[in-house]
Amino acid sequence: MGRQYKTITEVFDFGPHISKVILHVGRSLKGAKLTENQFRVSVKRTAMSGEDFAWPVFMGEKPYDSMKGTRRITDLYVSDAEGCCVEDGEYITLCMYCDPREGLGSIIRFDGNFNVTVNTAYKIVQLAPIETGADTLEGLVFDENGGNRFIYGELLQTAVHEDPEVPLAYCYYRPEEADAHKVPLLIWLHGAGEGGKEPLIAATGNKVVNLISPEIQKLFGGAYLLAPQAPTMWMDDGSGEYTKDGSSMYVEPLERLIADFVKEHEDIDTKRIYLGGDSNGGFMTMKMLIRNPGRYAAAFPVCEALDDSAITDKDIANIAQKPVWFTHSKDDPVVIPDKCVVPTYKRLIAAGGKNIHFTFWDHITDQTGQYFNEDGTPYTYIGHWAWIPMLNNQCTLDFDGQPVICGGKQAAVIDWIAQQRLEEQM
Repeated sequence: MGRQYKTITEVFDFGPHISKVILHVGRSLKGAKLTENQFRVSVKRTAMSGEDFAWPVFMGEKPYDSMKGTRRITDLYVSDAEGCCVEDGEYITLCMYCDPREGLGSIIRFDGNFNVTVNTAYKIVQLAPIETGADTLEGLVFDENGGNRFIYGELLQTAVHEDPEVPLAYCYYRPEEADAHKVPLLIWLHGAGEGGKEPLIAATGNKVVNLISPEIQKLFGGAYLLAPQAPTMWMDDGSGEYTKDGSSMYVEPLERLIADFVKEHEDIDTKRIYLGGDSNGGFMTMKMLIRNPGRYAAAFPVCEALDDSAITDKDIANIAQKPVWFTHSKDDPVVIPDKCVVPTYKRLIAAGGKNIHFTFWDHITDQTGQYFNEDGTPYTYIGHWAWIPMLNNQCTLDFDGQPVICGGKQAAVIDWIAQQRLEEQM
């Protein structure tokens, strides 16, 4: 009979991956001499329904051995049950290599329509003896799943807004600071891949949970996060197909969800409601901003997909004085910037927009210093993934290549968002 292991999931720039495996040895490991070659970590990932998924062509090259295989250990140490390093504990924590080109560590999988949660089964086999201060350990096998800790994901709550037209599920975070004073609300609208029936994926499929990290929360003095989920995609015009004219069946249901959420949470500062999202969600950010510009203190659309031809001159005039910060990449092959964001940005500026910004990346590259292309340059993501630098608060330059100035100082995108207030726009 095998022993128990637990896992820790962390949301990286490329999605949620199991970053640590905690092994319960059940005896003191003080003085244990540990090396990476003492264990082999095998994993099998399966769809909830049991079948494998076809890898869609538009997702690019298929990650290596994405459904089953062996994972690489980068470090290991004696720990407590939570994976914290200690001198004398009964657990060994294995740190696992995670990479945007390897799907093996991920807890979700694209099923041809959406990212969905997969079952993960690990088997950790001891390959070499472990000398401790007291004795020698040999032949240990860990294959009993003791559960998973989801960093930041565990702080999210889920609910359903029972709209008479289209019920919408959502996840949200309430900060502790709301107990003492009113706090702002950050609304994130997901991309097409995060639609479906698992509301947590709306905030964890990409690194949206960075918005509830201590560093970002400090900028706002605590902030709610609301991440609604579309059952299909925000760009669904009602036919189940992508909109051709910029219409969406979700505009009014989403408007009601947001209004009711704010009404139900009286500790939200209605002068500081911020709206953003990526791709399909960037499309919906623009739709909702146009629908009710008076609600939002600022908007931050990322690789937004609302065709400029679907935005009227009246729409432009109505939102030109709203603070908006666009993010996109010039090499985006999915949402062509010259059809969407570029002409819209220029029209807003021409209409007198004074607080309109646009970070226009040449490419989306890894900024962690951990991943590299074959030529040694930083790993290059598909150009559509402009949400990576935005969610990491790494957008600092405007369309002209100059730093954005806010309050007399250079500001990154989330710093800028935190400083916007409705009363200053009246």
